[in-house]
Amino acid sequence: MLLIFFSLNLFGGIVPIANANNFWKTLNSPTTSTLRNCVFTDRLNGWAAGDDGVIIHTSDGGNTFVIQANPVNYYINDIFFLNNRLGWVVSNEFLPGGSTIITTTNGGTNWVAERFPDTTILFRTVHFLDSLNGYLAGYGGAISKTTNGGINWISAEVDTSEFSGMPINRIAFINNEIGFACGGFIDVAGVIWKTTNSGYRWFADDYSPEPFYDLFIRNQNKIISVGGDFEYGVMTCKSSNAGLNWLYENVGLFGQAYSIDFRTPSEIWMPLGYAESWALSLDTGATWTSVATVNNANIYSVDFVDSLNGWAVGAGGVILKYDPTMVNIESQLSVNNSPSFAIWNYPNPFNPKTSINIKLTEPGVVEIIVYDITGREIAILSDNRFFQAGTHSFKFDGSDISGGIYFYRFAFNPTSGNKPSVLTKRMALIK
Repeated sequence: MLLIFFSLNLFGGIVPIANANNFWKTLNSPTTSTLRNCVFTDRLNGWAAGDDGVIIHTSDGGNTFVIQANPVNYYINDIFFLNNRLGWVVSNEFLPGGSTIITTTNGGTNWVAERFPDTTILFRTVHFLDSLNGYLAGYGGAISKTTNGGINWISAEVDTSEFSGMPINRIAFINNEIGFACGGFIDVAGVIWKTTNSGYRWFADDYSPEPFYDLFIRNQNKIISVGGDFEYGVMTCKSSNAGLNWLYENVGLFGQAYSIDFRTPSEIWMPLGYAESWALSLDTGATWTSVATVNNANIYSVDFVDSLNGWAVGAGGVILKYDPTMVNIESQLSVNNSPSFAIWNYPNPFNPKTSINIKLTEPGVVEIIVYDITGREIAILSDNRFFQAGTHSFKFDGSDISGGIYFYRFAFNPTSGNKPSVLTKRMALIK
């Protein structure tokens, strides 16, 4: 039986409180094309790829990057390197259609392209366990597996649940048998897939109202997937028991997390793309704060090989490198850990009534709207009404609607001038 737990990590008045110039420096880039993903195999060798078929490489830790010639000139979705020699790239061409897999056996000096046989499938991510066993995943929940280095691909069996056909954005494995994928669709659901038989069969379940874009496997038990959107903000979903249970959190920051990596066992960086900021945690994801990017760059991917060496890439070909000359990141951050509100509903699951409760530590304007899983508005419980500090309760009656998953969106605008917050929680109506 799959058990799901939900919680919110709420901040009052979150603002960018530190300048990322203190942590990151800009490197010279050989391209102005947007870089979507980066991967480093050690402190010297790394690659990045993105729009217009561009692939760049450094062999000196980022002091210099060069463009690597390759057979594609269209959008590259993902790049993966197993070591300094073996690498794979997946790219989609909408006309005439289908995906192209390009591979290298010499670090990108030469790239060889091969069209995926089924031109109706568009892949978004690639992952290899070794030189022979690898995986492709993408739109429609499609997952394919190879056991001979990509010479042949077989379609994995994916369950036919309601959410299993949504796009997959990332795939990773704990070991040769147990693996996870994440994805979803904006304003519909965030989905996590799991396999326990080396990727031959996958099971999917939804855990959030917005898609997941990346996942990070810390060890055989601990996994974290991240995502969100601009309406609901940054989201995480964590498991501490190899995916048996998941904890979904809206972390209370504006933006969507496109990538995640740990600099240290407790320090996590997530680039938020168009939000021109990072989500930074110093306590293994228990709390988060917003950190502005260098020159307000839109960053999409980050990769640390150790605590001193990390890189990030983004729009316009921007390349950043983590600067270890800083004294102590904790001394440069002043996180407001005192939430100005809390929100919960009880009972949950419910039939047919539940109470949505808020506790405000300062006065402000409150909006609470209930949506169904398609994003259709079901009920307005508070239409920008002013409330004093204290606990307030709002009744929701689901007598006239069908059973299923519903979301309530909470918007709070403090009269103190602190930054407004928008958060979403999920509830289940059982009939």
